Amino acid sequence: MAIFFCYVYLLVDGAIQLSGVATVYTAFAGHWEGMQYIIGALLVLMIVLVYIFVKPVRTPLQMPLLGIDWLGSVLWGGFMLCFVFVFVCVYGDFYDWWESGEITGATLLGVAFSGINLWRATFLRHPYISLRAMTNRNVVRVCIVYTVYFIIMGTEHVFESSYAIGILGFDQTDLADLNWAVLAGIIVGTVFTYVAFGLMRWRYKSMITIGFMLAALYLAYFYFTLDYNVEKQALVLPLFIRGVASVVISIVCLTAIVQSGLPFLVFPQALVLNGFFGAVAGATLGPAVIGEWLSHTVARNYVNLSMPLTAFDAPAMALPELTGMVKLQAMAMAMKEIYGWLLIVCVLAIIAIMVSYGTLRPNAIFPKWSTVRRTLRHLVRSGEQD
Repeated sequence: MAIFFCYVYLLVDGAIQLSGVATVYTAFAGHWEGMQYIIGALLVLMIVLVYIFVKPVRTPLQMPLLGIDWLGSVLWGGFMLCFVFVFVCVYGDFYDWWESGEITGATLLGVAFSGINLWRATFLRHPYISLRAMTNRNVVRVCIVYTVYFIIMGTEHVFESSYAIGILGFDQTDLADLNWAVLAGIIVGTVFTYVAFGLMRWRYKSMITIGFMLAALYLAYFYFTLDYNVEKQALVLPLFIRGVASVVISIVCLTAIVQSGLPFLVFPQALVLNGFFGAVAGATLGPAVIGEWLSHTVARNYVNLSMPLTAFDAPAMALPELTGMVKLQAMAMAMKEIYGWLLIVCVLAIIAIMVSYGTLRPNAIFPKWSTVRRTLRHLVRSGEQD
């Protein structure tokens, strides 16, 4: 599975970067609506390819929808929707976080949904996500690693575009060109993980430490080089490093879920938790924390920089131009400060990983399909008898 996940993340993360490039250049080459037609045509092509190349498989084993916790799926979906609504930066900033009734209501509703889910998991025979999956040691560790890593790397969604456009004056085509650096990092990170983790079976501790060390290099690069006159080529290296770090962490953490020792029927529940913390929480919680931190730091720096200024400091400069320069300086100082603090957190995380993790190596054994079929038959028969 460590080898298989390398292919998965190469395709998924690589397609994400290529889609960004395709979107920008399609919008600049023609009208922005052209991207909608391209996506529609690709979806139609995918459906046609499925009908042509996918062979229908008919099995004598019938799998009726018995014992599925439909209410639990609705409650878990409601919790995740509330989580996303609360921690997406756009809605948090727009509604002023918990000063508004919308964010407060969504938070209370999400807490209620999660409480009901945990309560139902204590007595249901087949809950949508069982306590066994939620309390598994590997699953808990992976969720913690995801949370810490994506909060540290939340600058990807908050700082990079603001720095490139607001401070350096880049346009969208420049940002699209930088996606190629991230794509190169994803390819190199996948190949490295394939060889070191999949073939040579390096320890989980070593691979996760390498991922966080690369994240520390990414943060340190911006902390020491953030300036007003940085060329576009200077951003290639840190974005390349970010691509390598993200794919290494993703592949190793998903493989850790596979090697968690959970039975086959509980394993998909652990995958749901992996997807939530790796995609949903990773894409919302980190940017929300970093974005709010940035806004407060920029406001504080702006006040500190504005206090000593008077009308005599720049007699030939218009007040709006002077204000814009102060805001730009306040933003640059805030970014550098936050990069420094995140670098400290990343170093502490590296120390914690090196102290806590053991000598486990990737070695997951899956049951044969005949064993899976026998298990499913037994569950269906026992469900019909109940």
